[in-house]
Amino acid sequence: MRLTRTLTAAAALVALTALTGCGGGEGELDSGLGGKNLPKAKDVASMERFVNTYTVCKDLETEASAGGAARSAFEKLPEGKAGGVKERAFCESDRGEPIVLMAISDMKKFQQGLKAKSEAGENGGALVGADFAVISEDEITTRGLKPSGLHILSCMPDFNSRIPSGYTKREGGVEGCITTDYFPI
Repeated sequence: MRLTRTLTAAAALVALTALTGCGGGEGELDSGLGGKNLPKAKDVASMERFVNTYTVCKDLETEASAGGAARSAFEKLPEGKAGGVKERAFCESDRGEPIVLMAISDMKKFQQGLKAKSEAGENGGALVGADFAVISEDEITTRGLKPSGLHILSCMPDFNSRIPSGYTKREGGVEGCITTDYFPI
């Protein structure tokens, strides 16, 4: 019985390492995050599997449903090459709340887009890995992703000033943006 559990745990570790990528390096993408060893995802399918490891991401689509909550909630997010986004997709939590998955090609441009949102009085934050972002306004989804290794990328001064001691707080690639392992939920 002990051998079976050990083999199962080893297989899970190998699968998780293959999914998230090990290391983090000082590559172009994560250099703007100031951290190492953040999870990686090479494509949308990898992001969907990653999120589903911790919470629910169902009914994946590449475009937000016409008139759906995802379209209105995320229409002002950085997108395309100018926003540092290579690809994005949408899914729903088990409660039907929208989630956006974003493959990031340029983390600095992505941060600039989030900072612009923050300066416009909107939510200027995202959960980030080395080369992808997950954005959800659903508290249960965010709470589920807390043990995933993702960090919060925030360009919101009010949030950034309230991070308690003992949590990681690193400057991002754009002035006023930070990454942290502090999840206030």
